[in-house]
Amino acid sequence: MKRICIFFLGIVFSINAISQTIVSTSPSNKNVVLEEYTGILCQYCPDGHKRAHLIQENNPDRVVLINIHQGMFANTIPDYTTQWGNALASQYQISGYPIGTVNRGTSAQDRGSWANSANNILNQSSFVNIAAKAEINVQTRELEVTVEVYYTGEAETGYNMLNVALLQNNVLGPQINMSANPDQVVGNQYNHMHMLRHLITGQWGDTLKVEEGNIPAGTFFTKTYTYSLPSNIKNIPLVYENLEVAAFIAKDKKTIYTGTAIIPQIKEGVNIASFSMSDIPCSEFVQQNLKIHNFGTDTVKTLTMETKVNGVGSLFEWEGSIAPNSSYEFEDLYSWEVQEGVYNQIEFSILSVNGNPYEGSPITTTYYKRVGGEGEITLMLRLDQYGEETTWNLKNSLGDTLYSGGPYTRGTSNRLQIEVFNLTEADCYTFTINDSYGDGINSGSGNGNYIIMDESGDTLVYSDGVFESQQTKGFGFGNYIGLSEIAQEEINLNIYPNPVKDEANININMPYNSKATIKVIDLMGREVLILNDRTLNQGENNLNINTKNLENGIYFVSIYTSKTTTTKKIIVEK
Repeated sequence: MKRICIFFLGIVFSINAISQTIVSTSPSNKNVVLEEYTGILCQYCPDGHKRAHLIQENNPDRVVLINIHQGMFANTIPDYTTQWGNALASQYQISGYPIGTVNRGTSAQDRGSWANSANNILNQSSFVNIAAKAEINVQTRELEVTVEVYYTGEAETGYNMLNVALLQNNVLGPQINMSANPDQVVGNQYNHMHMLRHLITGQWGDTLKVEEGNIPAGTFFTKTYTYSLPSNIKNIPLVYENLEVAAFIAKDKKTIYTGTAIIPQIKEGVNIASFSMSDIPCSEFVQQNLKIHNFGTDTVKTLTMETKVNGVGSLFEWEGSIAPNSSYEFEDLYSWEVQEGVYNQIEFSILSVNGNPYEGSPITTTYYKRVGGEGEITLMLRLDQYGEETTWNLKNSLGDTLYSGGPYTRGTSNRLQIEVFNLTEADCYTFTINDSYGDGINSGSGNGNYIIMDESGDTLVYSDGVFESQQTKGFGFGNYIGLSEIAQEEINLNIYPNPVKDEANININMPYNSKATIKVIDLMGREVLILNDRTLNQGENNLNINTKNLENGIYFVSIYTSKTTTTKKIIVEK
């Protein structure tokens, strides 16, 4: 659970009484806060990133960059959006991406205008200065941010808003047209920078105010915020050494005076950098994968670790060597049996380091595992624009190829190819997809992914399409247990009646709150019905879809949330 603590001190001082340690008391010019609205599927966004970086590079320590993944080009997996982006964007009539605001202002601007606007602001005097410092305690996973604000002149109003944002650099993932910004390309992935992850002070900031009149010259404020860092946000890991903190002072929602950005200091300790599970196909077992990072000054030689599955613990002793400021990845560390058909509660913690007790906070998550499907199997393959690079095959446990497909034709990205298999034997099957270029189907060339589902529409395999030359997924069919890559927080989706005539009732049981898009797709891959911006709350949600205008036949209902995609098959029969 995330926790935010706020300590506040705000008093009007004379200049000689100031006790601040980091903020300047000398008059200075404004700094720039450039908020760029962007998305993975945005063709011109890499050029926007390049232009913004050049503005920052030409004005060291004077420009704060915040990349806000939001809008139609960010509606994809991986999901880099936040709960804050839509409200920020709704202040402006955004008609194209990338778009940005320079110290917000009355309107958003295209990327060609950012440099001139930034230069104008950098030459304007500011009546307020801001400085910040931050520290991460890797054992407790807490970020502490201290911000100091000093008014060298009288403010325009009696209160201002202090905003503190958590950003992350070096997030490797897909991006359309990433070749337009080659400096941010790493292998076959794009290096996303200054990505907004959280607003620590809330949507519009924390209030700084005086009792009467405008905030006078000589006023000093200091605030400290403590934020418990989750292991990930929307399944994107928070890598502590890549975090950045931005702080800025605003008059209101649309006027920023000045800002600053800092890299948090990291206290010594051992950090669980990542933690995940993966199925052992066709078995009742899953295996644990994790990465440990040593932020200390001593080499880590021994670790005692514990995993609890539904409250039952297993200890693991490790000996080796993790040098200071280095990481060690445990792949297939050990496996354990989980219950099928329920949410398994998983908790992982480090108990001791080099024989000394370690009091770090555990990582917790859930894992869902169920038995194999029955009947007909459907592949929903969403291609990138280079379909001629994609081939696939489906094999049984003997290695016999039962079905295969591709290469496809070149065309627009996001095309849907639907294939149907008839499997009659209970067995372990493997699905392998190949990309001849070596950048998968969800990199700089498009937004590809694939789902394999059984006859009832339950998802057996899901992939976001991020791989290099090849990816193989296994699943059990018939009486076999162990479906590969089921989402750790799966959505329970039921549709009735099925077959449906004029109206279908959709029951969606959610393990978390999320905005969602609901699409009805026919066998040709055409989206025949789209319901955008639906709010789904944790627990049971019910809604209806009108099928009166749909022809008889087979369709798929897909729910796209902030974390995953879930699909069910329906039959329209009138």
